[in-house]
Amino acid sequence: MKLFLIVASMFVFALSASADSYVTAFGGANWDNVINANGVDDSAGYVVGGAVGTHVKSVPGLRLEGELAFRQNTVKVFKLIDADHDTYTLMANAVYDLPLEVATMRPYVLAGVGYGKSEATFTDIALARLEASGVAWQVGAGVNIAITDGVKAGIGYRYVQAPEINVLGYNLSDGTNSSVQASLTFDLN
Repeated sequence: MKLFLIVASMFVFALSASADSYVTAFGGANWDNVINANGVDDSAGYVVGGAVGTHVKSVPGLRLEGELAFRQNTVKVFKLIDADHDTYTLMANAVYDLPLEVATMRPYVLAGVGYGKSEATFTDIALARLEASGVAWQVGAGVNIAITDGVKAGIGYRYVQAPEINVLGYNLSDGTNSSVQASLTFDLN
């Protein structure tokens, strides 16, 4: 946690010193990985989030950003019990824009580390909630398309590893999420 706070402080300092910053909002489809057993139906869910970032002028193509995201999926157990599987993440990301610009499209790769919280809330059973929190990380790739001066639309993929949820030695969720998401980025300069 101390390492994350140090990295977050460095990011805030870098962002405040840069005139080349941006804000991004994103949303899309999410697939998580819960217990693989007969009678368990895990459906696709959604992801929403946002990021604030800056371009690192000394390293062309490199961006640093802070990201907050929420993912939710619904799980049915024996078609009788419903559970919401939620994942919250707060990440410090390093994003590299590849030098392969085609027309107005520019691909990127991303890696991030931070804090994550996984929750399973059983909606049919009062007060039944399982949770775990700790270190989370993600990797991803995508493409941004300039749609007007200072505005980009994007599509990307994220693989997120959040904390596992274990009960009595059984792994109910391994903490992994895969997301396909669309984004809008606005330059702040």
